[in-house]
Amino acid sequence: MENNNGKGLSIAGLVLGIVATLLSFFSFVNIVGLILAIVGLICALKGSKAAKAAGVPTGMATAGVVLSIVGLVFSAIGVLACTVCVACIGCAAAESVGELGDLSSFY
Repeated sequence: MENNNGKGLSIAGLVLGIVATLLSFFSFVNIVGLILAIVGLICALKGSKAAKAAGVPTGMATAGVVLSIVGLVFSAIGVLACTVCVACIGCAAAESVGELGDLSSFY
């Protein structure tokens, strides 16, 4: 019979939380970190629930939850910052093209 004490899900949540936290510091892979943080949070919470039901320690699941939340917050901030930055670049490019159109009337 299989012993389901949540250890596998806790380890998965911890690893995904670590990876999500590390990826949150790199600007163009923030969306990957965001997805991994969400999956890690779900795994860690399910692992914690299974560990509590089995009566085993939940330290690894708790660490996975914390790291997944940290990765989620940092990645969300990074995705928002990159979105704003790209929008500002687009706005500046559109304004520059408009100014170039105004200069063509002088020729």
